[in-house]
Amino acid sequence: MGVLGLHNECPPTNYATGEAAEISEGLVADAVATAATLRAVRDTLDALAALDDTVRYVVEASGTAVSRSGEVDSGAVTSAMKHVTTTYDACFRALDGTVAQIDLAVGKYQFLQSYAAAALAKGRDECYEQTLRTLGEGGFTGMAQGRIARLRKLRVRVQLLQDMEENGRRILAGYDFNAFFMKFMQPMRDLALASQDLYDEVVRGALVAYDTLVRVCDLNPSEAAAAGYAE
Repeated sequence: MGVLGLHNECPPTNYATGEAAEISEGLVADAVATAATLRAVRDTLDALAALDDTVRYVVEASGTAVSRSGEVDSGAVTSAMKHVTTTYDACFRALDGTVAQIDLAVGKYQFLQSYAAAALAKGRDECYEQTLRTLGEGGFTGMAQGRIARLRKLRVRVQLLQDMEENGRRILAGYDFNAFFMKFMQPMRDLALASQDLYDEVVRGALVAYDTLVRVCDLNPSEAAAAGYAE
């Protein structure tokens, strides 16, 4: 199982050749899905940081427009606005590949749902699946579906923000800072919340998967028989 992955099977060192290849496929899919999910979260955090930099320079531009003596300092405004443009662009460039990462992760989790069903049909992972259901997780499929739902929610937040890019550029070019804050504050907060929700689910899911695996692996033969897991 990966460090933060959902898939529970261990590296196939004690399996027949055919099973080893199949288990390796599942482990790889889980690692790809987890990595893509974390990269999507990383992208959104980079975007949030860049937009906070933008806010900094917007405030500096508006705050230095008029000196204490009442004179307009156009040079200071022009200098600050150059940084506004650079950091605003950085916000959206951070999100250029995010939807692709999300789609990659969703596809791998969908594959893992069918993979888990096939493993169960072949007699693997039965203890793991039963323990997950006992814990109220809805089995592996339920956990994967929860991850997919959060990924899709984040995708919508990212796409909504991307649709606002050119409008925001026009607002900033017109020095309409009030409109900029009003339009971007809520979408960026929504993006932050969706990112946090997804990351929290990654950690929670990994902890549940690990705890379940430890419970199953720690059963001695008599405990397994009493729990109904004996073959």
